[in-house]
Amino acid sequence: MSRKTFGAAAGAAIITIGILTGPATSAAADDYTVDDLSAQQRQAIARWDTTATNVSRDTPKKASVSRAASTSGVKTIRLYRGSWLMWGQESVEFGYSSNGTTVTYSSGYQDSGWIIPNNVTEGGTSRYYKTSTLHQWRGKYTVGAGVPTPWGNANVYSATSWAQSNIKNIGSVQYWLN
Repeated sequence: MSRKTFGAAAGAAIITIGILTGPATSAAADDYTVDDLSAQQRQAIARWDTTATNVSRDTPKKASVSRAASTSGVKTIRLYRGSWLMWGQESVEFGYSSNGTTVTYSSGYQDSGWIIPNNVTEGGTSRYYKTSTLHQWRGKYTVGAGVPTPWGNANVYSATSWAQSNIKNIGSVQYWLN
């Protein structure tokens, strides 16, 4: 069999398989609802919808050439949401001046985890406002809960949430926006 003939035969087989399985996949996924989720998944959704935990941690100042000599402290704040089945965490580390009048720097990052067939997608975090006394950060998360099918995961629940962090001088404020 020549290379051209083999390539054409393989392409036809792939198209045939796609035609035979394509409609069944979408029809099967459409048949599932939130009622098909396990009790644990429904509890995880409820925890995502109702929980947000703030954790703050002071860190001793490390010597650094790149930061101003007046910097007196470093603090990391974390905003956590969810349960062991699906969770998201927004973290912002920031430095503040010795007299508490300025925010000297801030740096943010995201973390998440999930147990299949659930999922969490990090949408990114960014600082969108910066003055000497206030740095504002926003991060996006999309969570989903699904039902496993022979064709893959059928996602029957999806929600998008925003984590907001306002870094003010030596204190901080964080909250979730839905």
